[in-house]
Amino acid sequence: MENGDKSKDFLRFQVNRKVTNLYKNFLFMVEDLYNNREIDEETFQRIRKRILDYGNDTIREIEENLDNFDIELKL
Repeated sequence: MENGDKSKDFLRFQVNRKVTNLYKNFLFMVEDLYNNREIDEETFQRIRKRILDYGNDTIREIEENLDNFDIELKL
């Protein structure tokens, strides 16, 4: 594997990790709303699905865009 591939893999991993952490935190917030009875089950499930869909779409789009770049890490 070339250094550029390792660099791109590292960047891809870091971006995926950060986006996943972001949407996990959104899920925690919506769970809090549900547990505090501020939203009903149907609303909770709808918001939860949207968060997961948007998060996964974001990761997929970022990965597709990364394929358009040659990336090297500075040492």
